[in-house]
Amino acid sequence: MRKLLLLLNKMFPNQKYLENIEIGKVSVDSRNIKKNDIFIGIRGGNEYIQDVLKKGVCLAFYDDKNIIIEDKRAIYVKNSILFLQELAKKYRKSLDLTVIGITGSEGKTSTKDILYSILIQKYKGKKTQGNYNNHIGLPLTLLGLKEEDKFVSLEMGMSNLGEIRLLGELANPDYAIITNIGDSHLEFLENRDNVFKAKTEIFEFVSSEFRIVYGDDPYLKKIKAIKVGENRENSYSINDFFQDERGAKFELSFFNEKMKMETNLYGEYNAINIALASVVALKMGLSKNEILYACKNLKLTGMRFERIEKDNKIFINDAYNASPVAMKVSLETFNEIFKHNYKVVILGDMLELGKQSKKFHEELSGTIEKLNLNEVYLIGKEMENLFLKLNHKNCFYFESIEEIKIKIKKIEKGAIIFLKASNGVCLNKILN
Repeated sequence: MRKLLLLLNKMFPNQKYLENIEIGKVSVDSRNIKKNDIFIGIRGGNEYIQDVLKKGVCLAFYDDKNIIIEDKRAIYVKNSILFLQELAKKYRKSLDLTVIGITGSEGKTSTKDILYSILIQKYKGKKTQGNYNNHIGLPLTLLGLKEEDKFVSLEMGMSNLGEIRLLGELANPDYAIITNIGDSHLEFLENRDNVFKAKTEIFEFVSSEFRIVYGDDPYLKKIKAIKVGENRENSYSINDFFQDERGAKFELSFFNEKMKMETNLYGEYNAINIALASVVALKMGLSKNEILYACKNLKLTGMRFERIEKDNKIFINDAYNASPVAMKVSLETFNEIFKHNYKVVILGDMLELGKQSKKFHEELSGTIEKLNLNEVYLIGKEMENLFLKLNHKNCFYFESIEEIKIKIKKIEKGAIIFLKASNGVCLNKILN
């Protein structure tokens, strides 16, 4: 962390103590602080300055003028969050690495994971961990980079206009990927036009030859960028998609070249995510063989179509997030892959859909009624709208997750059980 130390010395030239300190990691969580870490007290974090000093931090930043601390390691700043962001912005500029910013209504976490799995074949690098994709998490990801890292695969989340622009200012991406424009965040943005405006703020930092988008999206196909999709008009087109319980195969065609892709992941949506990541990897100098090898065994963040075997049943846990598009596509994928099995789906509310939430939940009835599902379990205030609309002989509505657990115990052995909901529903507790 030599460059971070040099940066801190420039920012605080009168703090002679900074000249010879040893730096661990930068953290805002006092519970996980270790010796030589830097602690930045955000929000209520000022209360824990004395605690982290006792744990041996090398520096502790705080923004409460009422706190009096007689310790050279404690430094007052006007605004801890703004300081965190400014420190990350300057540190990123000091590093020689490629930054890939990834956003979109669906698929950004999977694309981030896929890109990391491919690039790590050739380069040292990092990726966004967990849900560290906002104005606090992204700076922490940047500050976790090492000088030997050659890339970082950054997920950029948002709920309103201006937030992607801020993340772009901090990360200064070299490449930008937009997976799609969907109905996520309508609670705040109201319509897809505003979602489009919010997501494309990332393009303010990247020229068209370094923008990669899902070209079949009705909004993104109008953008000046490299387009990827199933339509043959795209620069990179996906053809001959096939999947079974082992994974998927497809062909990626571009500029009179072809790559026959094989992957352990399910779903056409993941074929698109793989193609988006592969474009960046090719541009960054990876060979076709390196990309093909990586794609055979990709690892995604948990709760993304994650297969778990328990109690003689197979659970497909896709309960990290949910939107109307993702819910429809994942249900269709689940139904197709396990067409010969006894299938149970457990669905919870899709959150942050605003005034159109009732409509979006009711519209799922059309998708479910077309599928060959043996049982449907619903939970949540919004899913009650689907329950009243749905015409399925084995559809059940539950008030609690505990009730679902009891019902699951009665399901026959060998059943495949699919879980899908927004993360706030905590549907994954079913597996605890």
